[in-house]
Amino acid sequence: MNEPASFCTYPCANPSAEAVSQNLPPSRTSPPPASTLSLPIGTNVPSLASNLLKRDSRYTNVLNPPYTINNAAGNLSDRTAFTNVVHANGLTEYDTHNLYGTMMSSTTRDAMAKRRPGLRTFVITRSTFAGAGAKVGKWLGDNLSTWEHYRNSIAGMLGFATLYQVPAVGSDVCGFGANTTETLCARWATLGAFNPFYRNHNGDTSISQEFYRWPTVAQAARNAIDIRYRLLDYFYTALHQAHLDGTPVLQPLWFQYPKDTNTYGIDLQFLFGESILVSPVTQENVTDVSIYLPNDVFYDFKSYAVTNGSGATIGLSNIDYTQIPVHIRGGTVLPLRVSSAYTTKQLRKKDFELVVAPDRSGKASGSLYIDDGISIVQASTYTAQYAYSGKQLKVSTKGSSGDVRGLKYQTVKILGLDQAPGTVWLDGRRVESRTIVYNSTSHSVAVNVTQPLTSSFTLKWS
Repeated sequence: MNEPASFCTYPCANPSAEAVSQNLPPSRTSPPPASTLSLPIGTNVPSLASNLLKRDSRYTNVLNPPYTINNAAGNLSDRTAFTNVVHANGLTEYDTHNLYGTMMSSTTRDAMAKRRPGLRTFVITRSTFAGAGAKVGKWLGDNLSTWEHYRNSIAGMLGFATLYQVPAVGSDVCGFGANTTETLCARWATLGAFNPFYRNHNGDTSISQEFYRWPTVAQAARNAIDIRYRLLDYFYTALHQAHLDGTPVLQPLWFQYPKDTNTYGIDLQFLFGESILVSPVTQENVTDVSIYLPNDVFYDFKSYAVTNGSGATIGLSNIDYTQIPVHIRGGTVLPLRVSSAYTTKQLRKKDFELVVAPDRSGKASGSLYIDDGISIVQASTYTAQYAYSGKQLKVSTKGSSGDVRGLKYQTVKILGLDQAPGTVWLDGRRVESRTIVYNSTSHSVAVNVTQPLTSSFTLKWS
C-alpha cells in the first residue's frame, strides 16, 4: 500500500484519540525526524518551483479550494495527507496527490538500483500514474473473492498492459477480501498463470487460500503453471519487444483484428503476447464457455486440433476446473521449452521445441530473445528469427548468451497437415523416417532435429 493514507478524519486535531477510536496501532515511541534532516532526493528543482509560484498565485487555500471534486470521503484531506503539505522539491500535495504512489515507487526503484548497481529491480506498486511502467510493476489492488472481480481482473490487466504501458501487472489471484471458494480459486489459478504478475494473495481476515489446500485447485495451478513456464521465453521475448517499441505484452482481440468490429467490446478473452489466445471460463458452476474467434485459424495449445474461426462465437464444453482454453493463433512459430520446471533457474537448462502453426496461406513467423535475465546492460544476447513458407522453415540465429550454450532445438512440430510428409530434409540432408512422427488425430508432424540453439538451419519437407 503506497497511497498517502492517514486513516485520520479531517481535521485530525487529535491523532492519538483517532487511533484509539479506530483500534489502530499506538503512537510512535520515538520523535519524528527533524525537518532539517537531509533527504535522499533532489531539492533544487528551479523549474518546478517557478511553476509552483505561478500556480500559487491563482489560489491561496489548498485545504478548501474554490473547486473540489465530489469526494465520497468528504474533505479532500480526510483520511489522507493534507493538501497543503509541501514536498521536498517544493510542490504541494494538492498538485501532486495523484502522483504520490508513482513518486514513491519510482524513488524506491532508484534506491534499489543504487543498492545493486547494474542489476534490474523488481518493485510492485498499487498506486500508479502515467509513466509508472517504465520503472515499476502494478497489482490491481484489494479485490474481492467474487466471480465479478475475477472477470473484472481481465479488463484491469488489459487496461494497464495495453493502454497504460505497465507490462508487469496482475490481480490478487483468488481474491483479497472475503472468502474464496474451491471452484473460484481453481478457475483463478488458471487465469492467473496468464497474468504477467502472478500472485495468490489475500487478507488476514479471510480464509487461507494457498493452492495446495484443495486438490482441484492444486491440480489447476500445476497445469496452468506448466503452460506458463513452457511459454516463459516466448513471453520474455514479448517483454523485450515492449521495451523496444511499446508493443503491449497483453492484447485485446481488436489489437490484432482492428477491422473486426465484433472484437471491440470483448473483455473476457485476450492475447498473451501476440499469438496465444486465452479464453477462460468466467461463470460460476459451469464447465462450458462461449468464445469469439475472428476470421482466422486457431490451434488448441494442448491437442493441436485446428479450428477455423469465421468471425463468430463458438461454444466449448466439458472444460474441467483444472483446465483453461488456450489457442495458438495461426501464422505463429512458437518457441517452447520441452518441459516445465520448479524454478526459472532450472527452466533455463531445458531444451527447446518449435511449434509451427501456419495461417491459411501456409505461412508463419516468430522470434526468440534470451539474455542473462538480471543485468540492465547485457554483455551478450541471443536472438532467433523463424520464417515458415512453402513447406520450409528457416531458423536464423544471432549472438549467444551463457544461458543458451549447450542447449538444443530438440523437435520441430508442424501443425495443420492433412497427411504425413513424404520426405524431410535438414540443411539438405534427408531426415531418417524413424525420427519423424505423424499424428493423424491432431494433423501434426514432429521431426527430431537436435540442433544447437546457436545454430541456423533450414527444415524442408515435401
